Amino acid sequence: MKFKLPTFLCLAAFALCSAGTNASAQGVKIAVVDMQEALNLYHKTEKEVEKINAMADEKRKNIDERQAAYQQMTTKMAELDKTVRDTTLAEATRKKAMEELQALAQERAAKGKEIADAQRKAQSEVMQARSDMEATLVGEIKEAVNAIVETQGHDLVFDKSFLPKANKAILYTSSNVVDLTDEVVAALNTGS
Repeated sequence: MKFKLPTFLCLAAFALCSAGTNASAQGVKIAVVDMQEALNLYHKTEKEVEKINAMADEKRKNIDERQAAYQQMTTKMAELDKTVRDTTLAEATRKKAMEELQALAQERAAKGKEIADAQRKAQSEVMQARSDMEATLVGEIKEAVNAIVETQGHDLVFDKSFLPKANKAILYTSSNVVDLTDEVVAALNTGS
């Protein structure tokens, strides 16, 4: 079998690169952590979730009270509308009911906007509290991972659950792991 010189040199270079990569990779200790499982089983998670749920319940009660007042206004408006439409009543009574109905309609519209704003704000606050809680707990889990892997001498730790809150699949990287980012960026930016 005949090889052309350029093909042979490429194969030889590839073999040397592969051998070098395998030799350096053999000394790297890799581990995995299921971040989702760690988060689910962390004793603080249940307590923190209970706090968030209590906050959400409190906000929901406040909104429910406002909605009850809104519903009372709706009922009162229906009664006033009935009075306005009742032609058997005196004109003055109907006119007074109409004025009350218009004032109540404006008040009810303002209350509806207030409720909608309160719902958006409550939802935003609960979501932010959950996000903050998750970030704090994931941070504490990462600290525990770092302490364990440093004592055990691991070089690279992957999150096998790919928990979005962990923000990355690699949880820990030692100085033994080569980072090619600068070289890749330099290659990408060459000639630009």
